[in-house]
Amino acid sequence: MRVATFQSTSSLLAKTLTTQAKLAKVQEQESTGLVSTNYGGLGTSASTVLDLSASIATAESNISAAETVVSRSDTYASVLEDITDLLTNARSAVSGTSTDDELEDLQNEAAEYLDDLVLLLNTQYNGRYIFAGSETDTLPVDISSYEATDLTTVNTDYYQGDDYTQLIRLDSGTEVEYGVTGDLEGIEQAMRALSYLANSTTLTTDDLDDIDDLLVDAQDAIITATSKAGSVSARLESYIENEEDFIATAQELATDLTSVDVAAAAVEATAYETQLEASYSALSTLLNLSLVDYL
Repeated sequence: MRVATFQSTSSLLAKTLTTQAKLAKVQEQESTGLVSTNYGGLGTSASTVLDLSASIATAESNISAAETVVSRSDTYASVLEDITDLLTNARSAVSGTSTDDELEDLQNEAAEYLDDLVLLLNTQYNGRYIFAGSETDTLPVDISSYEATDLTTVNTDYYQGDDYTQLIRLDSGTEVEYGVTGDLEGIEQAMRALSYLANSTTLTTDDLDDIDDLLVDAQDAIITATSKAGSVSARLESYIENEEDFIATAQELATDLTSVDVAAAAVEATAYETQLEASYSALSTLLNLSLVDYL
């Protein structure tokens, strides 16, 4: 017959089971380096960690969108710079022509410049025509039915796109417009000047000053558009940098809330193991007590 040790044994067994659970948890933390492998184990920190995770995902999405626009704006700027160079060469050809006998060669050069300008305006980025507004699947510039008949009449018959301005919405609610359409004033002026220069049947050297003036106006407008594209890129690059800083800070905070000191966890596990050994020993003693030992 055993001594009545039920109450003591039950209490010790309950404490032992609790210590076992604590040991299992701290061993898992030691193994994973995490407070818990699920949000339920994070306690009051769970909602904060969830909010941080959502904010990080949003910031990463914002960065991806902004990086795409930066690439597009850089493409706009690069093409516009090429157009500026083209117009510089065209102006040099115009200023280098002084006699009517040289006009035929100049007109041939102008036709080549016009073709090159069309190719630049039909540039694609990832399969999208970037100078077509919202009509990104439509070839924006087609001169098969276009010819400028004078230097003063605005004529955008070459343009097949629309006047839609691209934009990106930042998480602050701010909208940033970007992009250039093929009917931009400077582009239309360049098209008009080169088309007239290439195709006019009544061209004389007296027209060359007016053509050069129109090319200068076109070049000035295109340089302004180039600067705007560069400003958009710079603004978004700053935005991306801020978002990356936020992500780094949020990730650090989330790590602080979800990670454990592995070395400290190992020490804690050792302490629980020592407690368990003592508990097992005490339980063994209690379970082996007998009334015979006291007779």
